Amino acid sequence: MKKRLDIIFYIVIPTIVAYTTFFLIYYFYQRLFFEYRWLAIIPFFIVTGYVIKDNMREWKMIKQQG
Repeated sequence: MKKRLDIIFYIVIPTIVAYTTFFLIYYFYQRLFFEYRWLAIIPFFIVTGYVIKDNMREWKMIKQQG
């Protein structure tokens, strides 16, 4: 049970927060810089890279505990 809660609190919730942040940034890019909306891919790469790195670190930590 503890392992399941660790996965939820340390992997799922931060992933949801990160992608919510990305979509807010993407929305503002579309509204403010319509001609340059392709630049919105930059925050997507930043968020995706952070999520992958953080989730791998958390997964290793959870596997070591269990």
